[in-house]
Amino acid sequence: MGKGFELPEAHSHYFKGDVEERLNHHHLQILGFSFPINGTSYDQHVHRIEGITVIDEGHQHRYSVESGPPIALPMGGHYHIFSGETKSKENHKHYFSGKTSLPIGNYPLNW
Repeated sequence: MGKGFELPEAHSHYFKGDVEERLNHHHLQILGFSFPINGTSYDQHVHRIEGITVIDEGHQHRYSVESGPPIALPMGGHYHIFSGETKSKENHKHYFSGKTSLPIGNYPLNW
């Protein structure tokens, strides 16, 4: 009996990104943890990057994008780059971009 196909271990990444200033306000940075997925440094897996950025008086924007595929590092591991536009009920947007950390296993459950 042959061995079955084994999936690579699931992992997440810490992410951090910059948000453009628009309409005389700035949302500083976005940060968080990507959703976990099974993948290696050499396949084409992507991660969901999403969250909410908030500034004074309850003004908030949501963001939800897929990262790019893994970028392998010479010493092992990988990271992902991402970019997109935030969404808000005020109907204006901010462009953002960033990159993830190396894989960290699963994200903290109490995050």
